[in-house]
Amino acid sequence: MKLDGARSLAWRLERHALDPVAGGSVAEIADRVVAFRGWPADLAELAVGVRQADPAPGALASALEAGEVIRSYAFRGGSYVFTHPVAAALLRVRGTTRVWETSRYQKQGGFAIGDWEPLRAAVLEALAAGPRTRAEIGAHLARLPALCDLAPAAAEGSGADSLYKPLHWWGDICFGPARDGQATFRILRDDPRWTGLPDLDEAGRRAIVQYLAAYGPVTLDNLGYWLTEGLSVPRRRLLGWLADLGDDVTEVSVGGLDAYVLTADLDAILAAEPTDAVRLLPGFDPWIMGPGTADARLIAPHRRALASRGANLVIWRGVVSGTWRVSGHDVAVSWFAEAGSAPHSGLYDEAQRLAAFQSRELALTLNVLE
Repeated sequence: MKLDGARSLAWRLERHALDPVAGGSVAEIADRVVAFRGWPADLAELAVGVRQADPAPGALASALEAGEVIRSYAFRGGSYVFTHPVAAALLRVRGTTRVWETSRYQKQGGFAIGDWEPLRAAVLEALAAGPRTRAEIGAHLARLPALCDLAPAAAEGSGADSLYKPLHWWGDICFGPARDGQATFRILRDDPRWTGLPDLDEAGRRAIVQYLAAYGPVTLDNLGYWLTEGLSVPRRRLLGWLADLGDDVTEVSVGGLDAYVLTADLDAILAAEPTDAVRLLPGFDPWIMGPGTADARLIAPHRRALASRGANLVIWRGVVSGTWRVSGHDVAVSWFAEAGSAPHSGLYDEAQRLAAFQSRELALTLNVLE
């Protein structure tokens, strides 16, 4: 079955609460996009705010502190925000290859562990009274003769937190609220919203369904970017999970590309109306980072580096059509020449939405980038 690309993007924009802007709580938005980068914090807050008709600055931080969503290590070693059910599936599939057992992983982290269980118990003991910083956890380990050699790596977060990441992937811990500018970790497995990690194959099928529901129609390259490049799932395992879904998934063609959608979403995609919506998105927004910066349906290949470096992006009709930044009292938009005539009224409205979110006055300036 052939699907129209413009209608498909319009359906996805609605799913992402970008057209119309329809996001409610932070948890609802997280569910709509599956997962979004949790750092830098200001960009993560804006990824939420741009999807809300009446955004509240600091909404993400409040939701994290209240435990409505969690932030944990996931894709490519970065921290991501998701709801508890989504986290359960994604963290489970992240452990498919048991990378923490390899000498290469441990060497990069600057430590050697044959048995992780004593460390797990010690970290949970350190967090029993509440969230703790890396330094505080390291100090606790330093007092334990059998684990004191791990204290430096724990205290300094050396090796990009390689010592802590498996505990995130196992559902033991997640990030807690920042304290005096320092990150903390808290116990996750005692969280009343946490139901634990599912069976691996169940988690894999669930992860694919979540992704299709948010980003369909998706190609195999999109799925590979999300689960194989992002979470180290072997491709053969990914293809097996996809096949397991059977009639719940329909193969389609979009712009000459083979892709997949949830069968339950097919009628809604066919009925979606193309849109002229303009949105100012923060760097690393899930609209682009979910499908991947190599998806030429969303961003031209010669503009890809801008997205990969975290530039704030302008999307028009779902396609990256420029960049933006706040300069003084201006929202300075650099419009891509190949995108055609810039929609001035839409850009102005978006600049005013940004001004309201930041509680300041901002004017729009526009230049064309060749």
